[in-house]
Amino acid sequence: MTRKIKKADITLADGKSAILSTVELQHGLYETMLASPDFDTEYAVLRTTDEAQAISDFNHLRKQYHVAPLSGKYAELAEALKKAFTVGKEAAGRTHDGGTCNFDAPTLNLKGWAEAKVKQAAKAAGIGCFVWNLWGSKRYVFSLPIGAQGNARTVAAEAMSNSLKIAGYDAGMYYQAD
Repeated sequence: MTRKIKKADITLADGKSAILSTVELQHGLYETMLASPDFDTEYAVLRTTDEAQAISDFNHLRKQYHVAPLSGKYAELAEALKKAFTVGKEAAGRTHDGGTCNFDAPTLNLKGWAEAKVKQAAKAAGIGCFVWNLWGSKRYVFSLPIGAQGNARTVAAEAMSNSLKIAGYDAGMYYQAD
């Protein structure tokens, strides 16, 4: 008979919900699992014969995977980035992908914002993010995980930057030919 020991609903870095649970499966066999709420996806499963170790595993997984849900301006940024990413993908789909291979991407000047939260917002929007230090000024660059690598990538990045400007952000562009 299964005995529940600890359970928590957590938020992953990409904004998805997950369940973290530690149970005793049978006498002397403990399992700690991090899974999607419907249990279709298991992110981590740890087994041990020691209850104290099972509780330690629970605490370790919570510390490693759980992030506080975005709120305020960071939640708004995540939504703006999601919308901009959609706009960028649509623009790329209407453009022939010839031209020079590049790493063009939209940028944001978010002076005073917490870097970890900006990166969390990007991850929640399904895109990457890195900091670009430009002559003493810090800008966030948002990478585009799309199949385009030439003109379509530039068009997508520019469309995304424009969408972020319309949303009220100080947006610009990062241009880099490969």
